[in-house]
Amino acid sequence: MSFTEKITGTINNPKDTMNRIAGEPHIEEAVMIVGIIAIIGAVAAYVQSYKINIVFENVPSGMDSTLLSGSTATTIAVLSALIGTFIMWLIGTGIIHFISKALGGEGNFYPNLVTAAGYSMIPQIFGVIISLALYLNMNPITVTVDMTNPRGGNTIMNTPFFLEIQIVGVILMLWAATIFVFGVQGVHKLSTGKSAVAVGIPLAFTFLMMLWNLWNIGVI
Repeated sequence: MSFTEKITGTINNPKDTMNRIAGEPHIEEAVMIVGIIAIIGAVAAYVQSYKINIVFENVPSGMDSTLLSGSTATTIAVLSALIGTFIMWLIGTGIIHFISKALGGEGNFYPNLVTAAGYSMIPQIFGVIISLALYLNMNPITVTVDMTNPRGGNTIMNTPFFLEIQIVGVILMLWAATIFVFGVQGVHKLSTGKSAVAVGIPLAFTFLMMLWNLWNIGVI
C-alpha cells in the first residue's frame, strides 16, 4: 500500500489497514503524520497567543516579569506543541504497550506499535486544523489574571469558544482511540476486547483528568 492509500484506508477501513500497517511498519511515515500534527498545532498555538492577550496584575516583586511576557508565553506554547506532540506519542504508546503485554500481547513496541500509533493519530490532524481555523476567526480578547487569585484567568475557559474546542477534541480522541484498538490488535494479536481494554485504560484516565480540570476551574 502507498502512503496515501494507508491514510485513506485508516479513515475508511481502519481494521484491515491497521493490520497491514502492523505487519509492515514504516516508522518514517508515522513520524511524518505526527510531524504534521505538531507543526499545525504549533501554528495554532502561535495564533492563539496573539488572539488571547493575558494581562497579569499584582505580580509578586520576587517573580521575574519576563516569565509573564507575551513573547515568552508564545515561545513556550509553540515549543510545547512541537515537542510535546512527539513526547506524548511515544509515552502514550509505551503505556499501551505495557498494558497489552500484561494482557498477553506478543508484538513489538518499535517499530510496529509506534507506527500503528502514529497512523491512529490521523484524526488529530483534523483537530489541529479546526483549532487553527477557530483561532483565526475568533475576535481578540483580553484576560486579566490577578496573581493573588490565579483562578481569575479561568474566564476564557467558560466561553463557548473554549467548549467548542473541548467537544471537538473529545470526539476526535474517541475516533483515534477506535483506530488504535485495531492497531493494538494487529500488532499484539489480542482479541478486540483486550485491545479495547489496553487502549481504554489510559483513555479513561485522560478523560477523568480532563473532567477534573474542568471542574477545578469551575467550567462544570
